[in-house]
Amino acid sequence: MGEPIVLGIDASASKVAFVGMFGDDFFVRDYKKLGKSGAEACSAARAKTLMAWVEAKKRWPGHPIAAFIESPIVGRGGIRSTIVQAYTSGSVQGTLYGLEVPVGLVNVSSWKKHVVGNGRASKSEVASFVELRWPSIHEEAAGSQDVADAACIAYYGILSHRGLG
Repeated sequence: MGEPIVLGIDASASKVAFVGMFGDDFFVRDYKKLGKSGAEACSAARAKTLMAWVEAKKRWPGHPIAAFIESPIVGRGGIRSTIVQAYTSGSVQGTLYGLEVPVGLVNVSSWKKHVVGNGRASKSEVASFVELRWPSIHEEAAGSQDVADAACIAYYGILSHRGLG
């Protein structure tokens, strides 16, 4: 069926960023402040995921969609923060599953290694990579690290689909 539209997704406890890529075309959606509670944030994440899916279908009709989302990891904020992030991620994944979109979970060091060239790349190194590789995405991101990460996750998905990720 050919190359799919790829959605790269960076979800956290209270925000989610989507970058849709197909060929040289893309769209960026950066949603902040999904809600205060886990349930409120999950509901908003579901709604935003549906919006991203609709946008991809309208923008590139007739093409399949594949999604790649960063796996929640224990990091700054500890286990509680990771659990709440997993709720939001699960809401996004469940929504995509219901839409029959295959979802791949991507470890942060994996996408950084395959896309940026360094599994321990810093936030500034990721932002610099995006600025050099996709100046338009960098400009539209307006400094959002979530969008930079989502763009790299989308590109990891493209590489993965091609057997290179």
